[in-house]
Amino acid sequence: MKNENKKMFISTVENALMLYSRENIAQLEYWVCNGDEYITVKYTTGFEKTINITGDSCVAVMYDLYRAMI
Repeated sequence: MKNENKKMFISTVENALMLYSRENIAQLEYWVCNGDEYITVKYTTGFEKTINITGDSCVAVMYDLYRAMI
């Protein structure tokens, strides 16, 4: 697997979701804790959902985001 820049990818997805999604997303926050990678989806309502994306490719990150948002 080639080295993927998840932080940049998530930033790009964040922009697309904020512009074109019906979801009220305020922010996607990428963070690392003890070697594990996470995204916290923050909605304009104040609701937050955290997703573990450790070991995910960028395509798998999109899939995990989709599953978390439905």
